[in-house]
Parts: sequence; C-alpha cells; structure tokens
Amino acid sequence: MAGLFGRKGTKVTKTLLPEYDYIVVGAGSAGAVVAARLSEDAGSSILLLEAGGDDYGDKMVAVPMMYGALQRTHRDWMLSVEPQKHALKAFKGNRNYYPRGKILGGSSNLNAMIYVRGCRLDFDRWEELGCEGWNYEDVMPYFLKSEAFVDINNGDPIIEKEYHNTRGPQEVTRYSPSSLSQVFRSAGEELGYKTVDYNGREMIGLSPTFTNVTKNGLRASTSRAFLWPAMNRPNLHISIHSHVEKVLIEGNRAIGVLVNKDGREVTVRCRKEVVLCAGAIMSPQILMLSGIGPRQHLDAAKIPVLKDLPVGENLQDHLLVPVNSPCTSTDLLTRSKVLNPLNIMKYLWSGGGRLRSSPVTELSFFRLGSATPPGMPDIQFHVTPAAQERGVRENTEQQLNYKDEIFTEYLASGAKNFGSRQGFTIWVTLLHPKSTGTVRLNVVDPKGPPLVDPDFLARQEDVDIYVKGIREAQRFLDTKAMKAIGAESRNIERVYKPILWQHAYDSDGYYGEYVRHFANTAYHPTSTCKMGAIEDPSTVVDSKLRVKGFSNLRVADASVIPEVISGNTNAVCVMIGEKAADLIRGIDSVRHFRKPVFSKL
Repeated sequence: MAGLFGRKGTKVTKTLLPEYDYIVVGAGSAGAVVAARLSEDAGSSILLLEAGGDDYGDKMVAVPMMYGALQRTHRDWMLSVEPQKHALKAFKGNRNYYPRGKILGGSSNLNAMIYVRGCRLDFDRWEELGCEGWNYEDVMPYFLKSEAFVDINNGDPIIEKEYHNTRGPQEVTRYSPSSLSQVFRSAGEELGYKTVDYNGREMIGLSPTFTNVTKNGLRASTSRAFLWPAMNRPNLHISIHSHVEKVLIEGNRAIGVLVNKDGREVTVRCRKEVVLCAGAIMSPQILMLSGIGPRQHLDAAKIPVLKDLPVGENLQDHLLVPVNSPCTSTDLLTRSKVLNPLNIMKYLWSGGGRLRSSPVTELSFFRLGSATPPGMPDIQFHVTPAAQERGVRENTEQQLNYKDEIFTEYLASGAKNFGSRQGFTIWVTLLHPKSTGTVRLNVVDPKGPPLVDPDFLARQEDVDIYVKGIREAQRFLDTKAMKAIGAESRNIERVYKPILWQHAYDSDGYYGEYVRHFANTAYHPTSTCKMGAIEDPSTVVDSKLRVKGFSNLRVADASVIPEVISGNTNAVCVMIGEKAADLIRGIDSVRHFRKPVFSKL
C-alpha cells in the first residue's frame, strides 16, 4: 500500500524552454486534464504551469479522510472572503476562510472527493444561455470519457450502467463506512423518496456518495489520474512553483505569459494558444492583471485596459448549513476511531477501513420550491456520520473562525446536550442561489491576494429556500427509522437558541437568522468568466471558451460555468477540461460515448 502513495519518478521541469506550442496555466481539476490530453499529440509541445508544489509522495493528500488537514497549509492559497453584509454573522469580522488548491491537482487534491455531474437540465439551460454545444447530450460523453467506475460493492444495484464508463482514467467508487447511510435511506423511503443513481437518468432522491477514490483507497485527483501517466511524454513540461502574473498580449493574440518561477520573473512565449485553467478566483485575477476586465476597476488599479469585459462578475457559490443530531449508533466517524492505530494499520495494509472514505457518505437531492423546473433539484443534503467530541476547541476554533461568544455557546451547549453521545450532521445546501458576488484585484497591491466577495445571502429568496431545506431535514429526523437510532429533530434549539433569542423558536425567522449566522461556503466558486453568446454583455468567453476579442486565449475551468450546477462542481470541471482539449485540438474524441439514452427523460 505504501508504494501507491507516489509515482515512479518526480518528472517535473526545472528549466523552461523559451517557447511552446501551448501554455496551460494551472494544474488543477481542469488544467491537468487539458495538458494531459493536449500532450497526446506527439507533435505539439505543452507547458503546464502550477503556482504550487508537487503532490508526489504526499501521504496527507493521498489519504481521503485526511482532507480537512490539508486546508491552511502550503497546498492552499489560504484566501478569505471579504466581510459579508448578509451572512457569516457567527464568524469573526463576518468573514471566513476560502480554501483553493495550490498544488498539482489543484482543488481536486484538497476537496472531499465528491463526484456529482449535475442535472441534465443544468446543461440544457447552458445552451439556452448561448453556450452552443454544451447541452446535456453534448457534455455527457465527456463525463463518460474521464470516468473509471469501479464496482467495489460487487453488483451495486443502484448503478445505471448505460450512464457510466469503467475504462476512463479517473476512478469513481461508492463506499460507506457507517450504517447511517442505510438508516438515512430508510428514512427517505418513509417520506416517499427513492434511492437513485444521481449521476444517471434522474437526480432527485437519495444515494450513497460517488467519490473520486480509487479501489485501493487513495484520492483519485486529476494529477494522479491524468498527469502522472503522462509525465514521461517528452512533449509535456510541468513546472511547479511557477506563478503566472499575466498573459502577454499583442493585438488580438496572446503571445506568451510572464511567470514568477521560484522568485524570478521569466517570459515564456507560445506559438499556438494560452489556456487559463487557474480556477474561478485566479483566472479572473490573471485576466485583469493582463488588462482584460471591467474598465473602471482596471483604471482604479492603474492597469492599461486592453479589453473591457465583465471579468470577475457573477461569482456564484454553494453554502452549507449544518443540522446536527445526536445518535445512538456506534459506528460513526469520531476522531478517535478514525485515528485509531488498528484502523491506520488496516488502511496501510489493505486500503480499507475508515480512512479510505470521504467524510460525506450520503447525498440527497430535492426540489422543495417552485423556482426550478420539475426534475431539477434546488436543495442538496450532504450527510456526514461525524460525532461531536469534547476537547477539540483549539482546532475547531481555528478551522471555523467563530466569534468568541458564538464559539463558547456552540461548544458549551453542544457538549452539555450531546454529553457522551455521538452525533451526525445533515448539511443543507442551496443549489441555485440568486445572490452573486465578485472577484476583484486589490488596487493597492494588484498582484497580491484577490478580493473575493460572494455577497452571500443578499437575496431573501435564498434564505427562504434554506429554511425549507432545514424543515425537510427535520422531517427526516422525525421518521421512525431515525428515531430508532436516537435522532432528534429540534437540536438547533438546544445549541443556538440563546444566540437567536429575538425570534420565536421554530419559526421561519428563527431558522432564517440561523442560516445568516452559520451558513458557510461549500467551496464551489464558479461563473466569474461566464461563457455564452458573444453578443451577451454579461459573458467573457464564447462557446469555444475563447476570451471575447482574442483569437488564441481561452479559459477552461469553473469560471466559465454560466450558472452553478445542481451539485458539487469538481466533476464538471474535469468535463470542461476534456471538452476544452477537443475544442483546441479540433477533434471529436467521444463519438463512441454518444448514446440515444441521453436524449430521453
């Protein structure tokens, strides 16, 4: 098992050539895919630039259950959001931490490994917004191309095989270390919900989580899946600790990039294209530093304007709101059980046990409002079989950044009411928020960390749907199946009532205020370089991912998503990377993945 943590050799580039055919900026969820696929053409030279370091031999990254320990480390950009007017009221300064991957594999090496493609109606909506060639039938073959579904359950009855591929580069598995998953699905059946393959024909329902975890129990990041097998290709150069400061432009063409490599500025030219894959926060920053962005903002930052485009606008994200419950089950994921020496030995010996799983073991999708069309969910549950334990104030306080008085009440009430009992959490997520924000340069230090202002919960209708989601979580906790394991549906009163005393308990106003206090990012930023019709003034890139006004500059990452999808965003970033590579190469590599079933509801 230990040998699987690394790859053969440490093939990263120490010396850059003066010129390449293609320069790919950012080796994350999409960039690793783009670079690996472009390098399949032996006649093309590709440079992949990553601001962070190598993931070679990084055991913390490789072990799925250790994902929380990766944040606020050298693998992370360590950003924070700007003070929020309408949200994060429980957090110091009304702001909180905003993790983004800074390592080969990017955020696919920092996330909870959840594999969700989104709803078919998401992509049909993209086409309506001017993204020609991005409807569900168009994108589904690219999801299949990257997927290697491994049935570690030996005959998973939920899987709709026609919607899955077993021979792609990136492994997808389903594994639950806790009996809570089955109890949760039994509770759903009481309420009339069914168990579904949410990556299949329909999305609304309950399911164990699909994860990018290998059959051997390792994180299946895009670096492990795509880059590592391609590293020995002589036409692919991968340069780490290489922070791209701007794209170099002449007329309507990108001619190269300015790179800070190990503290030294280097210019690298490109013969064909520059492809930005730096993510929904860093791609806008690079474009604006290059003179492409909102004129008024660039003028304030004293950056010459080459193209006035709404770069950094339309930031969208998902928030998580915790609904906690005590539980009498004995197989939940307490810290002491996960880090038990016997459990560690089991993992190192066979890749089994609790360390091999994502902390999110169950996902559910619901349509509780009327703003989304039938078949498109508006609320998602992430279920974590995690317990509240005493003696964790220092780590939890650092991670959550709660205000002192909030944290004291949170800890004291939680310990008093849970006592020695274990617990679990239903994280309620709004999938289609109306509130949008911005990414801006710091005009005092434009090359420094960008200013991220999601403007969370600016629209009251977002809060209203969250309240519906909390009510639905309470319905689950009130079922016979949940009551049988000691679940309690009104635990929020015990923990938070002193903070929210100005509202009558169990009222919509009470839970609305709870949402404004405790909702926090799910780390799904998107849409800051919006894709769509060229004539649409809100778009930055066209349906071929080309920055408007430039012939050979593309963006291919979460920033191009016109509207955030129904679910976790990593899988869609991989899909964007796959499709972008075909667009750049001028080929159709997915003919054999197209199936008539995709056009049928």
